[in-house]
Formats: sequence, structure tokens, C-alpha cells
Amino acid sequence: MFGNLGGTELLVIVLIALFLWGPDKLPKALANLRTFISKARNMASNAAADLSREIGTDIKPEDLNPKTFVRKHILTEQDQELLTSPLKSTMRDLQEGAKPLQDGLNDATREMESTRRSVNRGGAAKRVNGSSETPADDSAPTDRTRGRAASFDDVT
Repeated sequence: MFGNLGGTELLVIVLIALFLWGPDKLPKALANLRTFISKARNMASNAAADLSREIGTDIKPEDLNPKTFVRKHILTEQDQELLTSPLKSTMRDLQEGAKPLQDGLNDATREMESTRRSVNRGGAAKRVNGSSETPADDSAPTDRTRGRAASFDDVT
């Protein structure tokens, strides 16, 4: 019920309730709230039971969503197959058409990763800061401001 509330939010609600009703009336207000919630749940389950009895099938409260109700209790399996088969074939065609694009992206990603690795190992002739001179000691280019080896990630 309070799945989206964190500890801080719950504490704020308790403090506001304490200020509104005071320490004397707060237990009675919480008991009234609990009674209201239990009565609302009982009314919902009774409504679902009445509807199940009227229709002649077993209906759960989550089945009361109109889309779920129609799919589960009105459409037959053949009707569902007729409705979903064009969508399945279209989805299959889209996946087959996107396969060359996905393969191209995977190849480009592998190529970029290998380039990044070679730059990080010191295989680049240019410094990361843009000058074209090579390092004097043939080691990886260093970042002058931090005194450490520069990497491809520092540029991005």
C-alpha cells in the first residue's frame, strides 16, 4: 500500500497526523482509517463475487480491468489468435529488417572499443590535448594538469 513512500515521507505523514489530531485523538483516527480500508476491501470482494455469480465464471478483482476482462472472458482462443497473428508476423519482419542494422552497430562498437584500447595503451602519436608532438620518452602521453597518463576517456 505504501510501496512508493520512503521512511522520510512516512515520518512526515505521521508528524502531520500528530499535529492535526493530537496525541489523544490519533489512535482513534487510525482505528477509523483501518476500519474504512477493511470495509472497502470487503465491498470490492463482494462486488467481484456477485459479478462472478451473475456471469457464471470465476472473476478476481484484477480481472475487473476492461481489457483483461474482455480478453479473458469474452474472446475465444481463436479470436485472440486472429487478432495477434498479424502483429506477430509484423514484429518478426521488423526484427529481420533490423538485423543488418544491429550487426553494423555491433561491428562499429567493437571497432571503437579496439581503437580506445589502442589509444589507452599509448599507441597514438598525437597528444590528447591536441598538439602533434610525440612524447620524448616514448611512454603514454601525460596530462600536464594532473601529472598522470591521459586516456581516451578524458577526451569524451
